[in-house]
Amino acid sequence: IALFLEKLHSTSAAAVIRKLKGMFARHGVPEKIVSDNGPQYSSQEFSAFAKQWDFVHTTTSPYYAQSNGLAEKTVQTAKRILTKAREEGKDPYLSILEHRNAPVDGFKSPAQLLMSRRLRSILPITGKLLQPQTCKPSAVQRKREQCQIKQKSYYDRSAKSLITLEHGARIYAQQNNGQWKPAVVSSALEDGRSYIIRNTDGQEYRRNRKHLMDVKGQNVAVSAQLVSDDNSSSQENTASNHTMDSKAITPTPTDHCVITRSGRIVKQRQILDL
Repeated sequence: IALFLEKLHSTSAAAVIRKLKGMFARHGVPEKIVSDNGPQYSSQEFSAFAKQWDFVHTTTSPYYAQSNGLAEKTVQTAKRILTKAREEGKDPYLSILEHRNAPVDGFKSPAQLLMSRRLRSILPITGKLLQPQTCKPSAVQRKREQCQIKQKSYYDRSAKSLITLEHGARIYAQQNNGQWKPAVVSSALEDGRSYIIRNTDGQEYRRNRKHLMDVKGQNVAVSAQLVSDDNSSSQENTASNHTMDSKAITPTPTDHCVITRSGRIVKQRQILDL
């Protein structure tokens, strides 16, 4: 992938749009742009820019950077290039130039794929190698598909297919702190992997399918992290059946269970009082 860096003095939508316009003027307007859900990309100003310049803007699932892994990996590469250039006291632009001239994984260099020629740098090179050489798009696309199939086979070894959630399904949604809280599916997005969910406060969020767990109507005890009305009511009914005062009861570690993503119940270990 070709690496292009632009220095931003502000992360506002206007500053980002200004830099993108410069790139589009040099290389043309892309058909589709994939970005995260930052405020500069989710703003009305950026939506108007996408409509005016005739490209489709797609955002990834929140808290799931893997859905745009190529861009995330490129960001890491750019950071390593800049860090290494600063540590060695070299010009970072020369490092970026050499990165664009370097072939990757059996493909031609990013410069050859984009411009059909090598870029002249400070490294010695013959004039013959700088002559333009057209790359066959069909051969490049076929090799890319082969690499994607190979990577998919490795990923599917440990991956598990998740069922599709229907509208109105009761689920548990994973929060940023790792806790699971009850929610309801409001709608499914076109990508098939993201859903709009509504929590108990009536607020709606977009989440990836990986962060959602189907309840499946199981009547099981849940951990303190899973807060729901059904669990609280069942605990009240259970407490009313006891003849002893609830304040005098000390709960044991086995009173609560944890539900894994696959639906398996994991009991907490008992600590012996020795």
